Amino acid sequence: MKKRIQFSKAFVPAAILSFVVIVVGIINICTRGINFSIDFKPGYIEEVKISSNPSVEDVRAALSGVSGVAVKMVGTGEALAYQIRVGEDKSNEAIIDTINAALEKAYPDGSVTVLKTDFIGNQLSHSLAFQSVLLLVGTMLCIWIYSSIRFRWDFALGAIIALIHDSLIMFSFLAIFQVEFSTTSIAAVLTIIGYSINDTVVILDRVRENIQTLEVKNFKEVIDQSLSDTLSRSIITTVTTLFAVVSLYVFTSGTIHDFAWALIIGLLSGCYSSVFISSGFISFVRKNWKPEFGLHAFTKPEPKTDF
Repeated sequence: MKKRIQFSKAFVPAAILSFVVIVVGIINICTRGINFSIDFKPGYIEEVKISSNPSVEDVRAALSGVSGVAVKMVGTGEALAYQIRVGEDKSNEAIIDTINAALEKAYPDGSVTVLKTDFIGNQLSHSLAFQSVLLLVGTMLCIWIYSSIRFRWDFALGAIIALIHDSLIMFSFLAIFQVEFSTTSIAAVLTIIGYSINDTVVILDRVRENIQTLEVKNFKEVIDQSLSDTLSRSIITTVTTLFAVVSLYVFTSGTIHDFAWALIIGLLSGCYSSVFISSGFISFVRKNWKPEFGLHAFTKPEPKTDF
């Protein structure tokens, strides 16, 4: 007999814990708001080329006297440039003059060339935020359709609830710790959605297999056995991925550092939700499941033949 851990006993406490964390996150969002980066704020974007090709950290240091500035590299080789963004509620070209003066002071002798300057208004920044939310919803909808085709409706809904849980947990931690939310954070959320659904599908595949082969009294036993069978895989996959993500968190800075921080939270939440949230919901929906019907839960019954 394979070892069976009683995961089902922790379903309710895990749901309560998640509920508390999400409520605390929502309260922080309502009271303190989300620390949006200038990706979602009106302001200026300027691209400059510097002949000496300094590191992005050096450019940030040169602009340290200008508040609310974000710098990142764009392009490679001869096309290498620096994109400078600064939040500004209304058009104010003086801020661009301040940025250019700081760059010319740090890199004299005409080594700084301004490639382009644009102003992003409120409407465009709000449109970007709306498109980001639409992207998340569209991704989850596609995953729900896929899960519904591959499994039954309750399995698909359990998987989607786990993904919504992971997204809310990440937003809660971003709000609680006031970590800057940028387009990189959107990439982190989408990465975790893909990671979490993969982990959930592996568990659901084992549940589907065990439904047809295990001799059990109730559906909780099927869930417990399936989670026990896949536990080592879930832990090993999460831990090995965390090695790389923690390295990014420790040895990088700026947006990559925040990206790695969000991934760490998401990886832990994804593993946790696949085991407790998704499985707990499916177990609740199938609480009246009877073993004698388990053999045909996912297959068509053979037609009876009278002799």
